[in-house]
Amino acid sequence: MRSTSSVRRFLAVLLCGILTLEWTVVSALSFAETPPEPCILLKFSSPAVSESLAREWLEPMPGLLQKDLRVRWVTPQTAQRAATGPTGLYPEADDASLERISGKIAEALRRMDRMETLEASALLSEAEAEARKFRAGKTTRPFFAEIFLRRGVLSLWEGNRNGAEEMFARSRLLRPDFSPDPGLFSPTFRESWGRAGERAVPEAEILVQSLPPGATVHLDDEPVGATPGRFKVNSYDPVRVRVSFPGYQDLEKTGQWLPGDSEVIEGALVRDRIATLGELLASFPEGKGSGGLLAELAEGAGASRVALLVLGQRNGTTSMKILSSRRGNPEPAFLGEFELPSGEGATTEAANHVSGMLTGAGWPAANPDSQEGKASWYHKGWFWLLVGAIAIGAAVGAGGGGGGGSGSSTGTIGVTF
Repeated sequence: MRSTSSVRRFLAVLLCGILTLEWTVVSALSFAETPPEPCILLKFSSPAVSESLAREWLEPMPGLLQKDLRVRWVTPQTAQRAATGPTGLYPEADDASLERISGKIAEALRRMDRMETLEASALLSEAEAEARKFRAGKTTRPFFAEIFLRRGVLSLWEGNRNGAEEMFARSRLLRPDFSPDPGLFSPTFRESWGRAGERAVPEAEILVQSLPPGATVHLDDEPVGATPGRFKVNSYDPVRVRVSFPGYQDLEKTGQWLPGDSEVIEGALVRDRIATLGELLASFPEGKGSGGLLAELAEGAGASRVALLVLGQRNGTTSMKILSSRRGNPEPAFLGEFELPSGEGATTEAANHVSGMLTGAGWPAANPDSQEGKASWYHKGWFWLLVGAIAIGAAVGAGGGGGGGSGSSTGTIGVTF
């Protein structure tokens, strides 16, 4: 019995040691596992491939490739979109802002009463600049109407009838229900006010110019013409002006234009690096000359590698080319081209082709569960170690039991586990 207990204790300690060692190694490996590499996946298709077919094959690729590659896809940082003004909507004026605008207009009127025209004009400009920070809604339009009216009066005093009538026309449009009181306004004013009503309705107009010319101009996403061109704005609400040209970053401005306003929007469009890369691939399918551009994209996004998938036509069938670039490489490596498979699971099969090419080019493979981890318990190494330990323990116990008995050669030690 003493020998049996010793063997049992020995086996129990050995089993605990083996299990502890296994869990310690597994934990250490899990903590030491390399994090996914930040990489860029760029997808292109030739004009010969329909957009629907390109989407069908290319859109699932990032997710499918991540099953086989230890990567984290990052977005390339293209050039910042050019902007010439605020991009957010104009806020509604709060009470404090309305009070400041009203105060400046009131002070301008007092200066006009004292014939301090220069000071009055400056105060009206300040009031207008303050009001233009906010949406031209019901609360601010009366202030704009009053500012234009008083500017017209100042022009009339200076003998500029045409300038006065222009300001009066803008004021009338913003406050159509206003009628000047004969007891407060002179006959000269009322005469100019009446003629202003006979003028064409003043409209805001913007002149849009770009380099290169011929870019499409959109007002709130509606195409209205090409650059250079003049365009009418018939809304009091903020309007987003977008200038776009193939292969270039869009130029945008969000503005608010009142009746009679005019403004020039111009700028040099910046080349889109992704579009430029597509043009290079169209001319040099194996990526010649695109190394510098890929290095820029990788550097900007903090990526270590860039993969390019290019759909095209080969011998009348759709094919996919694979290129790979690592940061520091002067040119991308052309990994190969294959015809797209057909049938059920074709997209997954194509992704397997791509991941195989990339891992062959040095891309990090995913860390799948090892076969040992997937195996049944009786296929694990620790099980066979334990079996061996039991056998050794049994042999040792058997030898010890024979020597410690009364000399009987038939004595055995029972081992249970």
